[in-house]
Amino acid sequence: MGTETSHDGASIALFGGKGLPPYVELVGRQPFTDHPPHAQLRRFYVDGHPVFLTVVTHDRDPWLPERTAGECLFQSMQWAKGRYPFAHLAHVVLHDHMHWILRPEDGVSFSDIVSAVKRDVSWRLKSQGAKGPLWQKRFYDHVIRDEDDLARHLDYVHYSPVKHGYVARPAEYALSSFSEWVERDVYGLDWGTTEPERIKGMNVE
Repeated sequence: MGTETSHDGASIALFGGKGLPPYVELVGRQPFTDHPPHAQLRRFYVDGHPVFLTVVTHDRDPWLPERTAGECLFQSMQWAKGRYPFAHLAHVVLHDHMHWILRPEDGVSFSDIVSAVKRDVSWRLKSQGAKGPLWQKRFYDHVIRDEDDLARHLDYVHYSPVKHGYVARPAEYALSSFSEWVERDVYGLDWGTTEPERIKGMNVE
């Protein structure tokens, strides 16, 4: 089907075309409204659609970049994937929250995936001596509606370390999927030194 959309000079071909891996076989059209983080009381589950997630630490405690915590997080994602199958599209792990784009397999709830990851990370870290709650109880979600929406949220994920002042460009930040998307020719190594127009005004922290 091969619908293509320009992505700052790179071409993303969706629906089984080149540029994205074959598991990105999107979507129909869904109503979309930007909400403040964690303001959605009702969640919508649409089989076959990727979902953008923001998951935040308890009291914004900046423990996520610690080496042991980061290792536990990715181990827990892999463990959860075995129980609740999903395709992992993109991520960035920041000091006190993470953004994550995934596509659950049909019939799998992204809430179950998030809950499983949070529980498993907590179990792993508390077995090593961590104290107290580690995560906020709630999280933000947005069901991706089409290829432009996916491109916008990919930009948001990968630009986040620059937005927060951690690095000068996304290629310098290790705890994200940016390098994988560079390998797919969606981004160049120098992308993201300035904020992309498509994400100005977005705030899902």
